[in-house]
Amino acid sequence: MSADEPPGPGPRPPAAALPAAPAALPAALPAALPAGRPAGEIWAGDMARVVAALGPEAADHATLGRIAALLGMARPAPAPRAAGPRPVRRAASAGPLAPSRPVPAAAPRSGAAPRPAAPDPPLLTPLGTDAGSRSWSEPALAEPAGRKDTGRPPYQSLLPPSSEAATLHLLLSRVVREGPVDVDRLLRLLARGESPAELPRQPVRTLRFGVQVLVDLGAGMQPFLRDQAELVERVTTIAGRHHRDVRYFTGCPLHRSGREAGWTWKPYRPPANGTRVLVLSDFGQLPEGDGTPAGLRADWQTTVRLIRRGGCLPVALVPLPPARRPAWLTALLPVLGWDRSTTAAITQARLS
Repeated sequence: MSADEPPGPGPRPPAAALPAAPAALPAALPAALPAGRPAGEIWAGDMARVVAALGPEAADHATLGRIAALLGMARPAPAPRAAGPRPVRRAASAGPLAPSRPVPAAAPRSGAAPRPAAPDPPLLTPLGTDAGSRSWSEPALAEPAGRKDTGRPPYQSLLPPSSEAATLHLLLSRVVREGPVDVDRLLRLLARGESPAELPRQPVRTLRFGVQVLVDLGAGMQPFLRDQAELVERVTTIAGRHHRDVRYFTGCPLHRSGREAGWTWKPYRPPANGTRVLVLSDFGQLPEGDGTPAGLRADWQTTVRLIRRGGCLPVALVPLPPARRPAWLTALLPVLGWDRSTTAAITQARLS
């Protein structure tokens, strides 16, 4: 064995046992493989066992490839390494590396034609940035009918929308006995031997006496300005423009109230006999919630007495829960909550 030859996995067989040529390998393979192996099964260990039994040189790639091909484990032979200087291992005690210098291009071999320079990659062709030059193949969609952006969300009433009209009709109308003849009552009178001066009639509601709306513009009612304006429009729709009177005030209408700007306001005077008076106010309960001042309370009591003395019927809509309504207010006039809990049935029960 030479000094440059690596040691084998075991004792080297005699030279006479090695096949003389690659053509003799098929005859030597069956003896190197183990007996009892099912036909067609070749494992990686079989390759190692055959190489150990035949003992070819490690650099003999042709023989090793021939053995692998006969076993069905052929692979392409590795490409030979390019000849060149081997890298030198640098000692740990060496100093810092010198800055690398650019390697000069290898000079062309004598007689060889120079290679042409690689062409530059093609650049992308920029498209036009003028948006006005674009044209659409289809026309734009038309605006939806009846859907215009007004910049203001649609109004939602504080009263239940399903019964708002019926609730307002109950609040604005008054009951009069001008309906059909009340036959049951008439029979009872005749059975007692009484002669009625006029035929008794059934009660009906009417708006012919008109409506007056008192709108509070105080600090507590500022969040409800739009609700007040929308409610006045609905009152106008139900009662008619010629049968409704709107007066504005701050705190209480007793001393100053009017239809126009504040500088035109005058002391309050009740409307004509039979008019329904609807009050939209917080009666001094908002926004602090410390209760109505004594002076404001007395002014409201005087105002309600004037309304009743003139034969009118007052009723109030307040944006207050029942717990925030003072006892003196509920005893003074009918008070209903200005929210979704006030239905037509509750209004009729409260006004009856």
